[in-house]
Parts: sequence; structure tokens; C-alpha cells
Amino acid sequence: MLLQQALASMAGLVLPVVAPEMSADLGIPASLIGVYSICLYGISFFISLGCGGYIQRYGPLRMSQVALFCLGAGLVISALGMIWLVPLGAMFLGVGAAVSTPCSTDILARFSPPKQAPLVFSIKQTGVPVGGIMAGLLVPYLALQFGWQGAFLGTGLLCWAFAVILQPLRATYDTERRAGYGFSLRAVWQMFRRVLGEPKYRELAMTLWAFVGVQALFGAFFVTFLVQGLDYDLAVAGQIFAGAQAVSIVARVFWGWLSSRLVTPRTMLIAFGLVIAGSSVATGLFTKDWSAAAVAAVATVYAASAISFHGVLISEIARLAPSHEIGPISGGVLSFAMMGMMTYPAVFGLLLQATESYLPGFLLAALPAILVSINLYRRR
Repeated sequence: MLLQQALASMAGLVLPVVAPEMSADLGIPASLIGVYSICLYGISFFISLGCGGYIQRYGPLRMSQVALFCLGAGLVISALGMIWLVPLGAMFLGVGAAVSTPCSTDILARFSPPKQAPLVFSIKQTGVPVGGIMAGLLVPYLALQFGWQGAFLGTGLLCWAFAVILQPLRATYDTERRAGYGFSLRAVWQMFRRVLGEPKYRELAMTLWAFVGVQALFGAFFVTFLVQGLDYDLAVAGQIFAGAQAVSIVARVFWGWLSSRLVTPRTMLIAFGLVIAGSSVATGLFTKDWSAAAVAAVATVYAASAISFHGVLISEIARLAPSHEIGPISGGVLSFAMMGMMTYPAVFGLLLQATESYLPGFLLAALPAILVSINLYRRR
């Protein structure tokens, strides 16, 4: 499941990595990557709410294979080099990304000792930064050797190959299939209402939206802020960003271990919210007077919180959901992560354009994180 998560993470980063070459070849502005992200995360939000029926009907391992097939299809479609097909490829990627985490959550929740669940889920969620590292190493290599289309094609074939490799495991992990379930618009709406209607799910959904939103800003604007706002060399800014991402891999596992042994997951989430908010505010306060070491320290704390909380939160979703509904409930709650990936960068971009300053956006992003921490504390 870690490898499945890594491939899902890598697949969504292929276009951003090859965007300069693709833009030059097709004669389109690189700024259109924003449209690509909207297609990807928009369809992910919708599919996350409704994928639970298929997980129950066909099993989480089979749907993991379907997710990998969709990821591969999205990448291969994008490799065709027709600009009108790129949004279609993004939609296939969105389907695969939406289904991958609920499937792995369903499997791991059934086979993990409850006390160790935060650690197990945190290890699995290291697939996200691992996928980022794969995108940073494999995609440029493929693009250099075979062009940007070769990068799409090579990573797509990798997703398909791993889908086939998973086949022998189905007899073990798809033993609780239930006939009669499926996908429907009514089911999507019912899940949306259920997540927002039941306080235990609503508070986790809002927490996920607030935390993932701040995470999205780190990926979308941090390097740009350092380069354009603080006159950093791109190589230096990239090194700070990459170093912070590397720290997040270790942090995810450590927080999972801590939540399994010494601190309850809910207490950890309360602490995450406060640290995430502080990191966002500190980033907004960057000026040219800050040393590179101080900027790197803030980036490290930012990554160790806003990019490292996922395993702890997903273990809470698995704990609260009924055993026969872990996949559907996980999909419903996790759909709000997609909402955070869409809304935060959009609002931040509008504020940046209006004020020509990065400070208002980072300050505003901190507020929901504080509010959800207060709510978690009140309901602990």
C-alpha cells in the first residue's frame, strides 16, 4: 500500500515536473497547470464521496488495481501530445488518486492491531513524499532520455505494471465483498450529508481541509516566494524545499509511533493544528533580513507538521468508522482534502494578486488550523 500511494503521488506530479518542456513544445503557457490541478482535484473530490460502494462490492485490493489502471491511463493519455486530451488525462488521474487512499485504509484498518494503527498508517502515508522523490528523480531522467512524452508514458506503464503485480494478493484482501453496492449520484450526496451531519466525521473532515490546505500552499508557493519575494537563487530555494520534504518522511513515521505509544491521536491533531498555524504565520513573516538557516528551520517545522499529519488523522477515521464502512467513510472524509487542495491555492493566488504580498495569504491560512484545533480540544 505504501508503493501504491507512492505511485499515486508521483502520477500527479509528472505534469508539473515536465511543464516547462511541455509548454515550449506545445506552445501553451505553463500557467495552465492551474487548470490541470482543478480538473484533477475536482474530479477527486466527487469520486472520493462515491467510491465506497465499489470498494464494498469489488474489494479494496481490486479497486487499488483500478486506481492504478486509471493513473496509468491518465498518464498515457497525456503522453499523446494533444492539448485537448490533457484535461481528460487529469480526470483519469483524479479518479485514481481519489480511490487509492480509501482502499489502502480499508485494508490496513482490518489487518493492523488497533494500538499500532497510527504507526501503520503513518508508514503507509510516507508514500506521498516517496512519490515526490520518485517524481523528482525518475521523471526528469525519463524526460531527458525520451522527452516529456516519454516521461508520461514510462510512469504510466509503471502504474499498470504494479496493478498486475498486486493480482495474487486479491484472494487474501478481498474476502469481504458485498454484492449490490455501486456508484450513484444519490450515494455521493448521501455521503456528503453524512460526513457533514455527524460531528465525529465533520470535525475530521474540517481538520483535513484546513491542514491539507496549508500543505497545498507549501507545494504551490513556497519556492516561488523565496525566489520572487526574497531574491533567493532557485537552486538554494529548491534545496531548502527538498530538505524539508525529506524531513517529512521521518516525521510521519515518528508521529505515528508517538501516537501509538505515548500520546492519543486526537491530542496529536490538536498540537498539529497549532504548529501548522504557527508555521504558516512564520512563513508569511519572511523578509530579506531572515537568514537562510532561519528560513530552512521554519520550512522544516512546516513540513514536519503540515505535510506529516496524515497517518495520525487517517487512523482516527478508521477507528471511528464502522468496520464494514471503513472504505466509504474514508472516501467521504478524505474528499475534503481535495477541497483543501483546490480552495487554498485559489484564495491565496487572489490575495497575492490583490495585495502583491505573500503575508495576507499565509496569515489567513493559519486561522482555520487554529479553529479546528480549538474544536478538537473542546470535543476531546
